[in-house]
Amino acid sequence: MNSKNIIHQDKKAYDILAKLYKTKVKSAEHDHRFIEKFLSLLEPKQEILDMGAGTGELSYEMVKKHLLKVTAIDLSKKMVRMAKNHYPELNIQQMDMRDLKFSPKSFNAVFVNYSLIHIPEPEVIKVLKQIHKVLKPKGYVYFSLQEPISKKQEDDFYEVIYKKQVKMFINLIDEKEIRQYLKKSKFKLLWIGRRESDKKTEYPFNKMFVAAQKM
Repeated sequence: MNSKNIIHQDKKAYDILAKLYKTKVKSAEHDHRFIEKFLSLLEPKQEILDMGAGTGELSYEMVKKHLLKVTAIDLSKKMVRMAKNHYPELNIQQMDMRDLKFSPKSFNAVFVNYSLIHIPEPEVIKVLKQIHKVLKPKGYVYFSLQEPISKKQEDDFYEVIYKKQVKMFINLIDEKEIRQYLKKSKFKLLWIGRRESDKKTEYPFNKMFVAAQKM
């Protein structure tokens, strides 16, 4: 299956999952310490792009708690609609992260929370170059990734834990790979964090958190 079809299938999956997503996905609660560590790099009123914002909870928290100017995007039309319904004042729109429609040097930071994982390996560098383009000089980027626990785990379609009849493509990225991607895209690695998965609600991979800075 080519990249276009893979991403289209994941988009359809998120459209199906939209109503369940807000109540079933608890990753942000587990990831909070890593998210806060990253957001502490920013000052109030700075501009941040949330790429793959889903139903908008974290985008809204960035606005209300951290006083950031948030622009949010998601590929799923239904996810965007739900975010607008729950948070009418949130600036969110449907957009493909592979083709960002923003001017160069628009944002102080880009937040990529479990969304790069749906991009097939041949297009990862393309996405990172898009991020680099829209970041201001020395801007920051954050990634939440799925890291394989064993060599047997590979990029593939995996059942969604809370709706097993739906499968999503997951690009498993290890530390060596993300370091290479960052270097090729002209980012400087700041830190890496990890935690184990919550087997009741999450895919059975380690969660890896990466902060980097535009060079």
